[in-house]
Amino acid sequence: MSEMVEPVVILDTFVQGVGRVEEIAANLFRVSYYANQRAYDGSQERVCVAKFIVTADTMVAMANATGAREAARRLMGESHSPMN
Repeated sequence: MSEMVEPVVILDTFVQGVGRVEEIAANLFRVSYYANQRAYDGSQERVCVAKFIVTADTMVAMANATGAREAARRLMGESHSPMN
């Protein structure tokens, strides 16, 4: 795999889960990610923090990579798993 180039600073976005997956065309999906925050009335609300349009193969690769990291984290007894 080649080195990833980051020509400008890209801020980190905290994500707590996948909110919605929509098929927008053949083999293309819009994936929404959310983070929880406290609403004005004190309840919790989910706020969309990012959306990506990806192919089905990319969705599977992302799910596999995330699952493998999560399994390794659990085996090692770590409390969190940074995404590389």
